[in-house]
Formats: sequence, structure tokens, C-alpha cells
Amino acid sequence: MAATQEAGYHGLKKGENPNQWSNKQADIDDDHVYIDNHPVMEGWELPYQKEIAAVATRKGGKVLEVGFGMALSATAIQTHDIEEHVIIEANEAVFKKLQEWAAKQPHKVTPMFGLWQDVVSTLKNNDFDGIYYDTYPNNEESQHIHQFDFIKQVRRALKPGGILTYCNLTSLGVLRPRYDSEGSDEAAWAKLFEETQKPHLLACGFSEDEIKEYSIFGPLAPPRSCAYYQHNSLLIPVIEKKLASCP
Repeated sequence: MAATQEAGYHGLKKGENPNQWSNKQADIDDDHVYIDNHPVMEGWELPYQKEIAAVATRKGGKVLEVGFGMALSATAIQTHDIEEHVIIEANEAVFKKLQEWAAKQPHKVTPMFGLWQDVVSTLKNNDFDGIYYDTYPNNEESQHIHQFDFIKQVRRALKPGGILTYCNLTSLGVLRPRYDSEGSDEAAWAKLFEETQKPHLLACGFSEDEIKEYSIFGPLAPPRSCAYYQHNSLLIPVIEKKLASCP
């Protein structure tokens, strides 16, 4: 695939109201989730989702996941030694799948229905050992930044010493090809992270030393039919909230 600024997904609508997401028509099978004809998740992501689930569960304990999708990351999270798995999902059809899935899992699952924007304020301070955010942007305006709106608000719910990670393939599928001229995959991801991720994480209230070294996961092989991602590696950010200092 040629590296151009037109790579990635450009089908999001301007001004779309997030509150309409709950009753959007969902097409769900073993290969994909499409909502309102938007490609939300596909099965080829599984190896990546397993890896990022390992990051989110690194501290065990209570884990928050935002966005259920095909249950790829959720099922992977359940393979780790955790105490509770809280999952926020905003689409009614996907939430029904979540409820069915939750009843069969080895670790406690607490499904929460609603947009994260409505649910996040109900979460307790310093309550989660791990947080993983992977939802779909509701409109064009939020395509590259919706994860940071969430991170800023959920920071208080992450325990000191807890791990936060996130995924936004609908953004990275557009951004990553713009850095192909950096000469290597490592250099491209480094510049992308410094320019498009780190400034937002700092603005969310995390310090330089809380933003840990990201990892690059690959090789990946998204099918040519995938509308939102065509690169062979992916970024895994790692943010670790600073432990409270002793008086």
C-alpha cells in the first residue's frame, strides 16, 4: 500500500451526536464488528489485543476496559490473574453480547452500559489497577483525540502504581503512513508518539516519568480489505501512575 496522507479510514461524519451511538445498528460476527456501517473491529487484531491485554493486567487486581467489540481483548484479559473486570460498552447490541459473554468467564465481570462520558464520573477514585481504553470515535472531530478526553477524566480512578494503556486504530491508520519518511519503523513510531500522543498525555495530567517506554508490536498482517489499518506493526502505550510519596 502506498504511504499517503489518504491512508486509513475517512468515513466518519462531522458533527455526529455520540448520544445516538447506543441504538446504532450493529453487524457482529466472528470476523468483525461494524456499527452504523463503520468498521469498528476485525479479527486480525487478536495477537495485538492479547499483547495489550497483558499490559493492562500487569498489576492484576481490578481492571477497567472501555469498549467490548468482539471480546478479543476482554477474553485475553480473563486469562490473567485478576480480581474483577469492569467493562463499559455503549452500543445496545454489543452490550447484549457482553452480558452473554460475562456469564461464562472465570473472573468476576461487571458490565456497565452507557457512553464512557456518562459512566466515568461514577467511578471511584484510585479504584483500578489497570485501565484499557479501545472505543470507536463517534465523529470525525474526535477521530484522533477521543482517547485523551477519556484519559484526562479517568486518571483519578487509576490507583497509584496502576497501568493505563489505550488503542485507537482509526487514528493510527491515518497517522502512521505520514511518518514513513523517517526511514525505519522504530524512528517513525518514535516521532509519531512524540508529536501526536505525548503532548496530549502530558495535558491529561501525567508527568514525563509516568509516560513509560511504549512498545511496538508486530509483525501484523491486516487483510487488504481492512479499511482502517494497513501497517504491519502497532504501538502499545504504557502509562504508570506515580506512587503516592511518603509524608
